Amino acid sequence: MVMAGGADVRSIQELQDWLAALSNYRSDAFECLSGVQIEIRRGMDWVQEQLALWQRAVRDCEDEVHQAKMELAQRKMPDYTGREADTTLYEKALRRAQAKLEYAEEQVRKCKSWTVKLPKMVEEAYSGPAGRLQSFLDGELAQGMALLERQIDALERYAGLRRDLGAQLPSNPAAKPEGKG
Repeated sequence: MVMAGGADVRSIQELQDWLAALSNYRSDAFECLSGVQIEIRRGMDWVQEQLALWQRAVRDCEDEVHQAKMELAQRKMPDYTGREADTTLYEKALRRAQAKLEYAEEQVRKCKSWTVKLPKMVEEAYSGPAGRLQSFLDGELAQGMALLERQIDALERYAGLRRDLGAQLPSNPAAKPEGKG
């Protein structure tokens, strides 16, 4: 007699293999989530490092601009004869220093912008789905695996009971029981 809606289990080993595969999937998924989190942190740290680097570059460039202005001002002063020296090279040096300063300031603005944008982008694109996966791994999958493990244990006990019963039954039902006869 077959029970209605009963499982047609043909191999307990297949269920054990499936449980092992689920366990591997769960641990791999946790490892991936951790790895992505580390990479996100590394990216955010890199942006902070770049900000600090460019802020130092701005200070250095400001010093260069100040130095170039002082040199240009010195060259514009008339010499003892009253003539002004050619300042073309010093003017170019000042423009070059100012351009470097503008570039460094632009990089600081970009880094500051990314320090604000990046956490928001991570939150929007990653944190929600990652949180749902984490919840699934911790909740539903863990519960499902525990249920599957209990079912495997029950099937193993049942299979063991069937083997024990089979050993107690006579091999020839027509044979008389021992001691009777």
